Amino acid sequence: PFQDKVIRTAAAHAIDRQAIHHSVFYEQGHMLDQIYPPGNPWHLEGSRSLEYDPEKAKALLKQARAVGTAIELVCNSNLAYNRESAQVIQEMWTRVGFKVNVKPLDTVPLLEATKKGDFHGLIQGNSYRFDPDGFFSRNLHSKSDYAQSLAGWKNERYDKLVEEAKRTVEPAKRKAMYTEAWNIVNVELPHFHLHELTTTSVAARQVKGYQPCVLAPFTYHGGGIRTAYIEA
Repeated sequence: PFQDKVIRTAAAHAIDRQAIHHSVFYEQGHMLDQIYPPGNPWHLEGSRSLEYDPEKAKALLKQARAVGTAIELVCNSNLAYNRESAQVIQEMWTRVGFKVNVKPLDTVPLLEATKKGDFHGLIQGNSYRFDPDGFFSRNLHSKSDYAQSLAGWKNERYDKLVEEAKRTVEPAKRKAMYTEAWNIVNVELPHFHLHELTTTSVAARQVKGYQPCVLAPFTYHGGGIRTAYIEA
């Protein structure tokens, strides 16, 4: 069903990020319509996402003669925030006229379903990327096998922007290209971003030099355990 852009747009208008922010993440972290949160150098200030508008969602479903469309929403059964986000979205989509079944899967069945593209909608997270090409190319470029298994989406302008950004050295120019590319995503909707996942870390008093990192303790850049030591 999500091969139809009108139905994707209806589904996006039906999602209330604020409700997810409150009920799933307990107001921790940022509601996001993009990969990087405010304060990150790759945060795209010019990103424009569809607003929450359940009445418009209902109207679009009627326009597409798609009221009652069945949606199977897959998520990772081992991650509470995935399951809970799926349940909240199930309720939101049901209110506007979809018939939604949430299907939590264990890790191996989920990987198999993702690889085969055997799902209508998928709730999942993305590991942090220090360079944005790690997300924009891998997750949405038409020549990425991973992207094709997720959405099967192709947009020539998006592909050209991401390819050019990868070849560009100047951060400001790269950021402008990623902003234009991301706004294409926000219109075409192969992907709809929901929220930042916050991470916490602690260290024993004996550990010296520990610096919290945006990614988590185990990382190769920007602090974490690589900067820590214990005095003899």
